[in-house]
Amino acid sequence: METGTSGVKRIKILNVPVDSIGADATPQVVAELLDNGQHNQIVFLSLRGLLRARHDPELMRCLRDAALILPVSLPIIQGAHFLKAGDLTLFNPFEYIIRILSVIEKAKGAVYLLGARKEVLEIAEENLKGSFHGIRVVGRFYGFFPRGVEGDIVMAVKKSSPSMVLVGTGVPGRDKWILKHRKELNPGISLYAGNCFEIFAGREKQTSKKLHAAGLGALSGIGRKPWRLAAIFPYFYYLVLLLVTRIFKL
Repeated sequence: METGTSGVKRIKILNVPVDSIGADATPQVVAELLDNGQHNQIVFLSLRGLLRARHDPELMRCLRDAALILPVSLPIIQGAHFLKAGDLTLFNPFEYIIRILSVIEKAKGAVYLLGARKEVLEIAEENLKGSFHGIRVVGRFYGFFPRGVEGDIVMAVKKSSPSMVLVGTGVPGRDKWILKHRKELNPGISLYAGNCFEIFAGREKQTSKKLHAAGLGALSGIGRKPWRLAAIFPYFYYLVLLLVTRIFKL
């Protein structure tokens, strides 16, 4: 199914939507989203997110309504090939954010930063400004905020009219938070970007490109976070689902 954006084709893996788009199409696609007069959500879809969406109606609605769904786990690309659903490109979330920021910088646009701890967000903002001199940061608010201030945050984002709302850690619901407030936001782009602010601030390292390309990104930093080994169990469950789907053509 073709979406409203040039060069983007929406397919389904285990009935979960994901977009087929070439990596080189980023500038054109982002420019179209910035100019279409709507608020467009971009979702980075991991294997865990794909499996969760099958049993989470709100997350599934988030994906169906998203302007762009980019696969960030190699098993999703492999699953699409196995089911003969289409060809997908593996995206690195942080690298794609850099590409989006480059397009916004050329368009002399603005961003609103939401998420992370206060001290991390402040450093991330300064480093972002140092890397993208043409981008205006029109507002910021830290994550892990009290529920009572959520309305004020949404109002602040709306009044600042950013080209992109970049959402990081500490925002309840993650992608679903954006879905919840999307109608209240101005035209532009929004996306949940995980630990992007921690990476911008130098508090965390970006996942190795080799590990990510090999589908082992979840094992990055496993020496410090051994519980990440549990990521292997959803993978085996996913393989079973793919096999059953192909055999019975569900």
